[in-house]
Amino acid sequence: MKEFIKKNWPYYVVNIFLAIGVYYGSKIYDLTNHATLHIHCLQTAIDRAIPFVPQFIVIYNSLEPVIYISLIFFFIFHPRIFSALASAMIALFLISNGVYLVFQTYVPRPTLTPHTNWYVDQVIKLYNSDNPYNCFPSLHCGTSALVASFWFVKKRYRFIAWIMTIWAVLIVLSTQFLKQHVLADILGSFIAIGLYFLFYKWFHLENEA
Repeated sequence: MKEFIKKNWPYYVVNIFLAIGVYYGSKIYDLTNHATLHIHCLQTAIDRAIPFVPQFIVIYNSLEPVIYISLIFFFIFHPRIFSALASAMIALFLISNGVYLVFQTYVPRPTLTPHTNWYVDQVIKLYNSDNPYNCFPSLHCGTSALVASFWFVKKRYRFIAWIMTIWAVLIVLSTQFLKQHVLADILGSFIAIGLYFLFYKWFHLENEA
């Protein structure tokens, strides 16, 4: 362990600043999540046909805990992977919020009745805390896909990686069934996968396998 820390201490120093960058990068969302002069609605007939399923709020709300656990794990045990993941997340935040600034989108939400059941009440809390903007591309889709992708770096974590992939797919589905996003917003997942391959190469993560 002592030898490991001695070998990787430069990464730990850099990763402290990257962790701060991830935190503040995620907060840019709050600054851009509002109506602008030109708002676009990308909803289609297919989107309108997708049912509202409030039970998916459980999956949707799992995003932050799972991401934090993954980041902490990589920070402690695989600092180079953390460096690549954190850099990719910061890039994803910057790209997505850049789009929000010039191409703000809106998703119509269903009218919900409080106290219908626990799941509906949780969705109402979500709606009250998150304006219906900043939809394209979806950061929920993007960040879940990004984190799941980085679990594939090390071969011994492939089982976890596939579980994380299933989780990321469920996150994507939750954005649709909760009417937080439309199908076009799933593009965030593909941007994230592209960033994974880019930072995988830049940080030479093939050496981590």
